[in-house]
Amino acid sequence: MRRIEPPMEMVTSTENADLYLKKPYTRILIPETDGTFRGEILEFPGCIATGDTPAEALSALEDTAGAWLAAALANGQTIPAPIEANDFSGRLALRLPRSLHKKAARMAERDGVSLNQLVVASVAEYVGERSNSGTERSWHKLVAE
Repeated sequence: MRRIEPPMEMVTSTENADLYLKKPYTRILIPETDGTFRGEILEFPGCIATGDTPAEALSALEDTAGAWLAAALANGQTIPAPIEANDFSGRLALRLPRSLHKKAARMAERDGVSLNQLVVASVAEYVGERSNSGTERSWHKLVAE
């Protein structure tokens, strides 16, 4: 049996926050250099919590997110949709300075790959999704050359 949620305008800010937290917002957990952990919800700017363990950080993040949402709703702010709800086609229009475009095209030619493959590999490396192809170059190195 499917549960029917009440309309958002008919619930309190706390109940409203709980309804939002059931949505697939992007939660990330980052180990800190001091051995603690930081949790963040990417769609909620400034919504950050810490803990001594991953579980503590995530638990604190849920409490922090509830307070973040309640405050945002009380102030009439629009709550962003979960990133997962956005449609990503895999296509990206990109504008580059001519000099960077030229350097990237030369690197791609030198590595024997398409410019698209070089850019994909560079972005993947920058966001932490490295491949084992020969196009693994640091984005910072590409810009600095």
